[in-house]
Amino acid sequence: MDRRSYYRFLNAGGYEEEDDLASVIKEHQTLMNYACGYRNMHRWLRNEKGIRIGANRVLAIMRSLDVLSCVRRRKYTAEQYRIRKELLKNIPQNLLNRDFHADRPGQKYVSDITYLHGAGITKYLATIEDLYNGEIVAWKIGFHPDQVLCRECVDMLASRRDLRGAVMHSDEGSSYLALDYRFELKELGVIQSCSERGQCWDNAPMESFNGILKSEALYSRFKKSAVKNHRIPIGQIEKAVTDFIDYYNTVRPKEALGGKSPVSYRRKAFPDFD
Repeated sequence: MDRRSYYRFLNAGGYEEEDDLASVIKEHQTLMNYACGYRNMHRWLRNEKGIRIGANRVLAIMRSLDVLSCVRRRKYTAEQYRIRKELLKNIPQNLLNRDFHADRPGQKYVSDITYLHGAGITKYLATIEDLYNGEIVAWKIGFHPDQVLCRECVDMLASRRDLRGAVMHSDEGSSYLALDYRFELKELGVIQSCSERGQCWDNAPMESFNGILKSEALYSRFKKSAVKNHRIPIGQIEKAVTDFIDYYNTVRPKEALGGKSPVSYRRKAFPDFD
């Protein structure tokens, strides 16, 4: 044996034989309940056992022993990861800039989340309003005011309308800045717009609807004090909200629409839309 091979043998901790390495690796993997990947196995051998071998050799031995750990699949493609990285760098600007006029349906949308207090429980209502006629085009009630609720609301709208090129405006709440929500809009071809923090007037149409909803659907029916003090069962609150949204869209006249309901106004001007 030449000098170089001899000293390499000594520095490797004496584990040149495959059987020795295989035994150590298999024993450790068993202790780890087969959860140790080959990279972590390589680090453990080097740092804890003083065995200096290559990671590829560890991989080959683990593969031959059939003791490889389960591999987590990547959640997104390489292109999706690139887009998500770009989204992290940029906060959406306020593209509406309080211009709430739309020339046609599906051009500009505003969205928000509001509380629904019931007896012993609070739920959350996410809504999307079309600025063309003030119609509530999608809504969802959930237990958490998170990006999942927002995404489900957007998906509800996307199942009925082509959203490519539309502007979706909201505040800068964490739910609307969450990567999965922003990525969802990107995938649908939606242009995201966000109000600056503390500027409620930047989302005035949505704030107005929430006020109307609380006043006409809840306070007038159950009394404001009962709603505020959480004395109404959440089931009754949800039904009142559901019924009111349908009434708001199809029956309730709006002065800005010439006394027509949002749906009637849209169907007269754009009978083939939706």
